[in-house]
Amino acid sequence: MISFIRLSLSLFSFSKVKKISKRISRPNHKQKDSITIEDIIWSVRVVSPYVPKATCLTQAITGQIILSRYNHPSKLKIGVIKEEEFEAHAWLEIDDQIVLGESEKEYKPILESEY
Repeated sequence: MISFIRLSLSLFSFSKVKKISKRISRPNHKQKDSITIEDIIWSVRVVSPYVPKATCLTQAITGQIILSRYNHPSKLKIGVIKEEEFEAHAWLEIDDQIVLGESEKEYKPILESEY
């Protein structure tokens, strides 16, 4: 999944990738196994180093898709900060707690996507 999202982000606009990800993130009600939030986040973190340029955005979108498929709603947030340089960062939150994409910096959220 992370490779697919990485490739999609390099080929399409962010809005197109969000439409694709929303379509493929529908919960699987036939799924009998329940996978924990921790297991999903762990799997995204473990696989990410093996995918070239798997940025925080790639990881956040991938995490949100998989969480949603297993009935764990989350919020994808994108924030910015201007210190010495302009920086952007993406992360995932569940119940207002960051579960993926933690940072020591305080980014100002400018975009939020929930599903």
